[in-house]
Amino acid sequence: MTVYSLNFHADYRCRHSGACCTAGWPIPVEPRLLPLLGVELLVPDAAGVCTHFDRQSHLCKVQRDHGEDMLPASCHQFPRRALIDERGTFITLSNFCPTAAALLYDYEQPAAIVSAPPAFPERRGYEGLDARGQWPPLVRPGVLFDLASYSRWEAFIVSTLARDTAVDEALCRIATAAERLRAWTPESGSFEAWTTNTLETPVADSQALEIYSRYRRPETYDTLRGFVLEGLSAPQPPSASPQQAVSESSLEARAVRRYLAAKAFASWSAYEGHGLRTLVAELAVSEVVLRTEHRRQQRSASVSGRTRAIEAIRQADLLLIHLLDRPRLIEWLGQVENAHHQGHNGLW
Repeated sequence: MTVYSLNFHADYRCRHSGACCTAGWPIPVEPRLLPLLGVELLVPDAAGVCTHFDRQSHLCKVQRDHGEDMLPASCHQFPRRALIDERGTFITLSNFCPTAAALLYDYEQPAAIVSAPPAFPERRGYEGLDARGQWPPLVRPGVLFDLASYSRWEAFIVSTLARDTAVDEALCRIATAAERLRAWTPESGSFEAWTTNTLETPVADSQALEIYSRYRRPETYDTLRGFVLEGLSAPQPPSASPQQAVSESSLEARAVRRYLAAKAFASWSAYEGHGLRTLVAELAVSEVVLRTEHRRQQRSASVSGRTRAIEAIRQADLLLIHLLDRPRLIEWLGQVENAHHQGHNGLW
């Protein structure tokens, strides 16, 4: 199957930062590896370090001595997150990995979806959300995309976020397009033609973004902390400061847009959620988390702005990908699907 990724992740390779090996994660061991590893679960030590991590070389002893194929599946896949459906295999990365976060931040070209990325060869094999044989993503409750139209929507989000514009403007265009797509009825003609017309002639209406106001408030971060899986530690909110709201200029708009593109691409929520509004709400929430984490990092005056931004990206993905109970998150985001909204100016 053809593999796709975002261009800023397309040349990923492990640079042995050790972040995943020192994160305190217990790692399940598959039966085929029991003769080698001797246990069903790799439990980190009191400092959160895997017992097979060589602190001096920053190498995994298992991979070093026996090859990558002898790693437990969790280690073999990280930081890759795959969505597999009839279109192909879509790979995004957990930006908790410092290398992935740095690629996102440093890449010079506009974000774009690419096929056959060098970092992710077809032959490697990927695990993640396998949606083959499932219904396509929902446009709204009761209305399904066709996969070609969903691909156009996904590409539209990435291209919109690739534009050199304010984050709010990009989100407004995405939210408006979502409402126009949701407004389709059989009397409107083919959904494919409706999608093409909507996405080729995008507009921005501020009322569309207002639907997501409850997901864009500062207290959103505290709500998410309540969704942290039992047994895991919820991150503490940043301590109070005179400047509670971080202006967009304090974190480069390009970095925020790329982070949101990484959330929209290869989205598991497309298959787990209830429609387009769920996906837009996830983008809104992701922006809040990233900005909140950046506010926390701004207190580290001794490091560069780049370092603070990359660490904020890492910590945002730690929460959103690795700590949250996804069914609870999706249920909460999905509440927006029933929000009453009346468009104007004949847009929908």
